[in-house]
Amino acid sequence: MLYKLRIFLETDGDDVYRDIEIQENATLEDLHNTIVNSFDFDGNEMASFYLTDEELNQGFEIPLFNMDDANPNHNLMSNTLLKDVINKKNPNLLYVYDYFNMWRFLINLMGTGEEAPGIEYPQVAFAQGVRPETAPDIDFSDQPDEDDLFNDRPDNPFGDYFGYDEDEWN
Repeated sequence: MLYKLRIFLETDGDDVYRDIEIQENATLEDLHNTIVNSFDFDGNEMASFYLTDEELNQGFEIPLFNMDDANPNHNLMSNTLLKDVINKKNPNLLYVYDYFNMWRFLINLMGTGEEAPGIEYPQVAFAQGVRPETAPDIDFSDQPDEDDLFNDRPDNPFGDYFGYDEDEWN
């Protein structure tokens, strides 16, 4: 089965996203590499995916590399299948690339389908906007407690997509 994902880049107002088609049995590392390439990053920075709930609260981290020597069996992108973390019931993931600059993305499952013969996956099916030269400034001074991350935010950093209003994202 093929997943059709929309990858939203948090920006200071411009709509920048990529529609990606990828097999459900691909790893998160495959998705990471596709995102890095489709947004013209060099791929030399740390990154993590985060599970979310309906309100986009940041949950369990799935990093690119294990940074916890005490827990060598940590779930990593390379051993986590896409179908195990995103589905119709849980259609969103958060992705952070380059912890120094904090490029943040929302990943949304738009639908599923069958692979087309002769097409190599993953592929970028559509691209909207150009990645800005610098990540948006993030003011962490008024961020909610870690347990309430992304709750009660007055703004929606990912814009009004799919006809949702800001209240539905928060």
